[in-house]
Amino acid sequence: KAFQIDSTFDFSTLQAYQSVCDYFLFDTKSDNYGGTGLKFNWEILANYTFDKPFFLSGGIQFDDVEVIKQLQHPQLFCLDINSKFELAPALKNVELISNFLSNFK
Repeated sequence: KAFQIDSTFDFSTLQAYQSVCDYFLFDTKSDNYGGTGLKFNWEILANYTFDKPFFLSGGIQFDDVEVIKQLQHPQLFCLDINSKFELAPALKNVELISNFLSNFK
């Protein structure tokens, strides 16, 4: 289940989805569904206290490796990278993705 996150997001609203979702995806709030290529303030993730693992999405780019490493949220399960790793719409830059992943090791 995907949720659009901004500074006013109330994580208690996720309680209703606990028993029916394997993971949550947290993305940047926008007027539309789908990616914006923008980040939300990841500090708000400190307010997420459920045991359900989550995917982090929203404007993640190569230069975010160190910041993501420092998040150290126990439920951060996966990164949803997309437009910042594309050469053109739907055409991924495999070398950039490989380098990004290597920086997590």
